[in-house]
Amino acid sequence: MAIPFLLLFSLALLFPVSESSADTHALPDSFGSRPILTRVDEIRTWAPDDMYEHVNGEAELLKRYGALSLAYASYEGEGGAYLSSEILDLSESINAYGLYRLYAGCDGEEYGFSGATVLSGDFTSHAIIGRYFLRINVDIDGTSEKIRLLVDEFLAEFSKTLPSPEPLPAILERLKEIARKPCEVDYHPEHMDYDLEAGPGYTWIGGDEKTYYMSLLTSQDEAETYATGLRNKDVPTVYTWKNTVIWQKEKSEESESYHKEVLKKIVEG
Repeated sequence: MAIPFLLLFSLALLFPVSESSADTHALPDSFGSRPILTRVDEIRTWAPDDMYEHVNGEAELLKRYGALSLAYASYEGEGGAYLSSEILDLSESINAYGLYRLYAGCDGEEYGFSGATVLSGDFTSHAIIGRYFLRINVDIDGTSEKIRLLVDEFLAEFSKTLPSPEPLPAILERLKEIARKPCEVDYHPEHMDYDLEAGPGYTWIGGDEKTYYMSLLTSQDEAETYATGLRNKDVPTVYTWKNTVIWQKEKSEESESYHKEVLKKIVEG
């Protein structure tokens, strides 16, 4: 189930301050065909230090995911059609993926369009393009197909201002193959488990319905030290393979050889 924003506001756009950031002034004054939507007011932007002014209660979470900036734009059209968008620049594509999975969840139809991965909804859609995470709200009379068309038209215009998207780590695809569902692979840029202070890394639900945790370290020695720390905190199932640590917070009935094979598949492809 998707986790909703704990805010009462319309969508927004996020842009970094680096040279590769999208130019907010390049966003269209209008977009769409039937209907045509025209931007209302100026685009509003926030840096991490003042992001709380727009997303009070969310700012710390967004910063933990690497947010560099936040911006907000809204559009109106004939017949009361309305679209607003938030776009967050999360500094890296994997951070954007992590936030996308956190908010979009696994419900709904996910598809690719104009370089973006989109999970559409009847009112709110979520999308990622490289390091950007977008939440798009649409209010329009008509079917879900009309909502999706309007979202796609907006994404097509937005993507024109971006450099080529940074690819996601290859290991993510291998985890999706192992997981029960591809959308159940999550990325945590800080802690996967705050009680254990374990992270950053990935979590997923396996075909055995159990939750797995994985951290990638810089060396085999670091991985062994990390694994020892987990065992000292009474984590019952901890295994390593080269620079990778995988564990479960419950005692596994699977053999050590099984976990080693899973680790080998993850790390070596």
